[in-house]
Amino acid sequence: MTTEAFADLSGLETLLQSQEAGIEVEILNEQGKPIGLKIGIVGPDSDRMQKAMRDVTAEFAKAAAERGSLEAAPDDGDGRMVAILAKATTHWAPNPKIGGQVIPFSEENVRNLYSKFRIIREQVEVRAVRRSSFTKSSSPASAD
Repeated sequence: MTTEAFADLSGLETLLQSQEAGIEVEILNEQGKPIGLKIGIVGPDSDRMQKAMRDVTAEFAKAAAERGSLEAAPDDGDGRMVAILAKATTHWAPNPKIGGQVIPFSEENVRNLYSKFRIIREQVEVRAVRRSSFTKSSSPASAD
C-alpha cells in the first residue's frame, strides 16, 4: 500500500476566512494608550480588499485620463491608500467626535478621518496589509 504525500492547505483556508471576517484595530494615541475607538478592517486577500484595490485603481486611472496625463499626481500615493483603506473598513465603534460633532460611519467619513489623522490611518494600514494580523495568535492591539 502506497502512502501519497500531500500539502495540507487547511491553515491557508482558515487564514482566508479570518481575512474575510476582518479584525478590529484598537486605536492608540501618540503615547500608545487606547483612545476608545476601534476600527474594523478586512485582510489583504479578502474579496472586499481586492475589490477596493480594483475600484480605486479604476477611479485614479479615470482621474488621470481626465487630467490628460497618465502620470500619477503628487498626492496619489497617499490618496490611493486612504481610498483603499476606506473601502476595506467595515465599521468603527463608537462613533468618533471631532470639535463637538459626532461623525457617523460611512466610506466618505472614513476617508476624511484617515486623511485628517495620519496616526489613525497608519495604525489601520499596518494591520490591514499584514496577513499575520488575521491569525489567531495576532495581538488585538494596534501595532507600534
